[in-house]
Amino acid sequence: MTDVAVQQKKRFTTMIAIDVVCFLLAGAAIVGHVAFGVGWLLPVFVLAIVAGLGAQIWFVVGWLKATRPQDPQAGRAP
Repeated sequence: MTDVAVQQKKRFTTMIAIDVVCFLLAGAAIVGHVAFGVGWLLPVFVLAIVAGLGAQIWFVVGWLKATRPQDPQAGRAP
């Protein structure tokens, strides 16, 4: 594997771990808010969703940077 592939594999693994934690936290928070009426769990739910989406955006941005051509003039028309 190339260095870029290894770096992307680590980035993907990190994103998946963050998403799993955020998914479990958001699930517990929404159940606690709806079923048990704990009001402060609604912001926890929203923050967990935002953090999970942030991890996915971080991964996609890193992937786009890794697949960008090295020569800045490579994609331009003459």
